[in-house]
Amino acid sequence: MTTPNAELADQWLDDVTEPSQPVFDRPTHRLYAWFIGPARLARRLLSFLGTTPGKLVAVTLALTIAIAAAGMSLAASSTDRHANLNTLLSSTEPMNNSAHNLYTSLSLADTIATTGFVQLGEGSTDDREAYSAAIDTATVAATESALGSATDDTRIRELILNIQRQLPVYTGMVETARANHRDGNAVAVNYMSNASTLMREDILPDARELFRLTSAKVTQEQKALTRPQWVPLSGFVAAVFFLLAAQWWLWRLTRRRFNRGFLAATVLLSVALAWVSITTIMIWAAGSQRFEAVAAPWEQLTASQIEAQQARTTETLMLVSRQATVDATVDFDATVLAVHQALDSYGAAEDLGAGDAQSVADARGALNQWASAHKDLVADLNAGRYDSAITLSTEDGAGSFNDLNDALTRLIADTRGVLRSYIESGHQATTALGGSVGFLTLLGIICVWLGIRPRLQEYL
Repeated sequence: MTTPNAELADQWLDDVTEPSQPVFDRPTHRLYAWFIGPARLARRLLSFLGTTPGKLVAVTLALTIAIAAAGMSLAASSTDRHANLNTLLSSTEPMNNSAHNLYTSLSLADTIATTGFVQLGEGSTDDREAYSAAIDTATVAATESALGSATDDTRIRELILNIQRQLPVYTGMVETARANHRDGNAVAVNYMSNASTLMREDILPDARELFRLTSAKVTQEQKALTRPQWVPLSGFVAAVFFLLAAQWWLWRLTRRRFNRGFLAATVLLSVALAWVSITTIMIWAAGSQRFEAVAAPWEQLTASQIEAQQARTTETLMLVSRQATVDATVDFDATVLAVHQALDSYGAAEDLGAGDAQSVADARGALNQWASAHKDLVADLNAGRYDSAITLSTEDGAGSFNDLNDALTRLIADTRGVLRSYIESGHQATTALGGSVGFLTLLGIICVWLGIRPRLQEYL
């Protein structure tokens, strides 16, 4: 029988009791529980990375990240360029073409309207239809230019608005002049002269500035899109360097000279690097150097066509006023020289020399005929032979001028087609580059993992 004293004597250990003041409170204990797991995993990971299999896995992961980064950088760059090229093709370049059509149509309308005043009555039906078509083309072109402009193109929109405001004023003055001309009122000449002055001193300068601004915008965007892709290029160079360094380290570690997976990845990345480099050079050459070489003749042809149209207007106004001025003759000679220089520039361009040789020959022939007719016209005016001067202007002069204007229009359209083809070729090259190089990059990552797998199996 045990006694209470004996029971107390058996309790030789201290009683375990909960301390009144715990070392960690409940929130601290919970935080400790949260961090102890990840800390333990981190220690195990560091311990694993210190082993040979861990080093192999670490090198493989680093190569994967480097190769993927190079591929993603190229993909992002190609996507941005693709979007910007779409904008250039669908918005900026069409806006520039609309500005060109606006410029030339306004000048042509003024030329046709002025020419009608050397004829009796209402003028020919063809002239009236050509005038209406030119005004309609200019109106549509102004709207298209406004639609193609961006929100930050404030000056471009301001110029378009000025042209749209003044064009109805001009057409109203022309119609008033025509009405008075039909009635035989002498005031018709003043109305027509004022209308032509409004066109040449107010409307056409705005159209010329609009054309210049839109052309500069196309050139600026084209240059930006043909700059070398330095970031993707440097990424692929770094990836190839890391692959070569990894193979050297693997050779020192395993005493095997080559790893087929790493070697295949190096070849694939080298092909991708060469592809990116060659494509970048080709896009730069076609989109920058050759584009600029063709853009210069295009602008010269446009400017010379406008000068020819204005020279025709001045020639007609000389008939209306029945006097030839020295300044008008000097300006005409300068126009002839400008047209010849523009045709020379077209023929000298490497990608345009054989583009439309027949149109160049037609333009030169028509220009020479017009120059000869203009010389005879001035001689008749100075001699007082007004009827003969009108015949020269409405028959020989009108025919040669129309032939010249048509030939220049064909040459400008041909040049614009070449310019647009450069933009489209860059668009196609960028699209093909992104997909192909991305596929090579993915194959390179797969080859790296397939190449490291046999080495890892040696330690498992």
